[in-house]
Amino acid sequence: MALRGAFRVTGVVGFAASLGACAAPPVVATLPAAPPPMTAQNLVGATPASLSAQFGPPALRRVDGAAQVWLYHSPVCGLNLILYPDHAGVPRVAAAVPDNGDAAECVASITHELTDAALEHPASS
Repeated sequence: MALRGAFRVTGVVGFAASLGACAAPPVVATLPAAPPPMTAQNLVGATPASLSAQFGPPALRRVDGAAQVWLYHSPVCGLNLILYPDHAGVPRVAAAVPDNGDAAECVASITHELTDAALEHPASS
């Protein structure tokens, strides 16, 4: 009798395991990849529209012939972006030159300054 009970338990466990194998695999939701953070290296090739969206308007915009120089300031540094027109005439960043030597810190400080300014609330009177 004990042997017959063991077969029943084994049969029930085997049946349950086979049902589990037939179940649909779990659905894993994937989110779209976040855009990479702006760095001096991936600024090269950026257009004026993407620069304005990322950093806002520059503190200074100068035109020298076909070139444009955009200057952004933060408490940490100044960032000079030199833009030249591509083959279609669209200005694109050809070089990103920070004045403090640390391009990553400079770009991050400009991005954070813009974010911090957007989060500031006007003083109530």
